[in-house]
Amino acid sequence: MAFERKSMESIVQDMIDWSRGVSSKITDYRIGSRARTFLESPAKEIEELYDKVHRYTRRLIAESIYTIMAFPKLQAVSATGKVVFARATAADDNYLIPAGTLIKTKATATLAPITFRTLADAVLAIGETTVMVSVVSTIAGTDGNVEIGSISDFLSKPAGVDTVTNLVAFTTGKAEETLDEQKNRFQKFIASLSRGTLQAIEYGTTTAQLTDGNGIIIERVVEAKTFEDLINRKGEVDCYIWNGTGTASADLLSEVAKVLAGYYQNGKPVYGYKPAGIPVNLYSAKVKPVKMRLKLTLNSGASLSDTQTYINREVSDFFSALTQGKELVQTALESRIKQLDSVYDIKIELSTDDGKTWTYNNLQAADTEILTPVFPLLYV
Repeated sequence: MAFERKSMESIVQDMIDWSRGVSSKITDYRIGSRARTFLESPAKEIEELYDKVHRYTRRLIAESIYTIMAFPKLQAVSATGKVVFARATAADDNYLIPAGTLIKTKATATLAPITFRTLADAVLAIGETTVMVSVVSTIAGTDGNVEIGSISDFLSKPAGVDTVTNLVAFTTGKAEETLDEQKNRFQKFIASLSRGTLQAIEYGTTTAQLTDGNGIIIERVVEAKTFEDLINRKGEVDCYIWNGTGTASADLLSEVAKVLAGYYQNGKPVYGYKPAGIPVNLYSAKVKPVKMRLKLTLNSGASLSDTQTYINREVSDFFSALTQGKELVQTALESRIKQLDSVYDIKIELSTDDGKTWTYNNLQAADTEILTPVFPLLYV
């Protein structure tokens, strides 16, 4: 017998029918009567129990399917980026910045410091004042997404170095996959089982990722978009990938090509996703920078510096949800920032030509373009 989720009204009616069947002494079951009110109290609790059983049963069924199909959630991803180690005067020697050097953000009243470590050895060469080094957050998730200039302290300061900073915001940190995200990805996985289709190529592309020696993900494909029936190139497929930050590296494109074609791992075949004999041309999605000019009105007593930090975080999260070809809805961005407790009102102008022209209108990305924010934001 199938599970039937009952409402409080139907439960109360069942109770009334039972009560009338076993006794004729109580006759008034109208709304507001004492007898009906007495029955409504446990009926409400029973309704909530039905709802809980229904929700947990659905979740258990989904998790069981994912387990059987060996389809776990995507784990949280550590934020990565580049920092600049610098000194006040030109280096008089070659100074080594070893892999694993620890740096961090400054602690604030509301945020604990976030620690990062360098991924490879770097040398501040003789005569130079700066060197750029790749780093990764020591904790996975969105906490590693920090603003421009946030990284400024050392846990272990290398010799010959005076300062460290990040010239761009870090946005690659990802939280663990939610149940809804896992469900959407599972639907794409099922559509890819036939292999050789556009859906299969797109799904297979999103499984490609690069890791460092410690197994930490440093770059992965966040989204892929494919096109066929190309003019003068029948029988070919173009695939544009987005890594969540900018232009995809050559190493990531190479990893995608390997995944799509298939390969051997420990002597066992890992089957690819593209059809045999059909060329799949791989490209990085085109980045379209968006400058923003904000007219901000704060609530009384609000801190401008703290509010700007929260606004930067909201802008980064908003843009991270945009995909290739997706429209940026200007009012949606404004509404998101207005939810901050310290913001009374905000107006946002947008520019895609480096500030030459500004608009309050929505922005539409081309099919293979991705809109990305330009920091720092401009306040007027």
